[in-house]
Amino acid sequence: MKIMTYNIYDGGKEGLEPVIEAVKDVSPDFLTINEANGFEEKRKLEYFAKKTKMPYYKLSLCGEEADDALWHVAVFSRLPFKEVREIKPLMRAGILAVIDSNFGEIAIIGAHLAPFKEDMRITEVDLIAKELEKYPNRVLMGDMNALSPDDGYEEDLVKGFNEIQLAKFTRRGILNENKLLFDAIRKIKKLGYIDAALLFGKEKEFTAPTAIKKDSAHNNMRLDYIFISEFLKNKVKDYEVVKNELTEKASDHYPVVVELGE
Repeated sequence: MKIMTYNIYDGGKEGLEPVIEAVKDVSPDFLTINEANGFEEKRKLEYFAKKTKMPYYKLSLCGEEADDALWHVAVFSRLPFKEVREIKPLMRAGILAVIDSNFGEIAIIGAHLAPFKEDMRITEVDLIAKELEKYPNRVLMGDMNALSPDDGYEEDLVKGFNEIQLAKFTRRGILNENKLLFDAIRKIKKLGYIDAALLFGKEKEFTAPTAIKKDSAHNNMRLDYIFISEFLKNKVKDYEVVKNELTEKASDHYPVVVELGE
């Protein structure tokens, strides 16, 4: 069973077809799409599901109250939902889906955490964790907009940050210096989740940016994650940040894939 998370850059700003082809190339059984902008149009949502051959889907609209609040989350599945519901309130969006697999029931939350402040992300992590806590087999995946303490970032990295990055990834220290923040990912791990990348020593495989967008908010960082519960640890067979000619141009983020099996 393959699960995949993919931030598709403003609803497929570089074109939806390259995104669809990137998904089809992996052929996941369950998919989280971040920045599912425009998917509120039913035709676009149904078209994506049909082309990727994932007939079960759910969209959660962005919770941010703003004119440009289009940053939705969608999940797609080849397997029927036993349960599916939106997670609220989140600044962006999140969806809980429960499916049956060959090794039992799995609860998956696909989410896009708040992009601006670490404190906001921690609040959202608490909410998400509470929604998942009753399920032994659980997965949390998506664009966490947060840095991991396991990825070996040098403190000197902050010297090249602009104001957006400083607000998003740092806090002022006691000597008035900007310190990198890892609180949100530490909180997820403290709650018992395992970062799938660490199981394969791939924590330094950055997920953004791709070649199409060396923009002001990305700096060769791992922002997209798949976390699993302890009960699923021995089921993880592979982890990959998919980097190829197709994913270089389909979005500003690379997709992340985990394979689960007996």
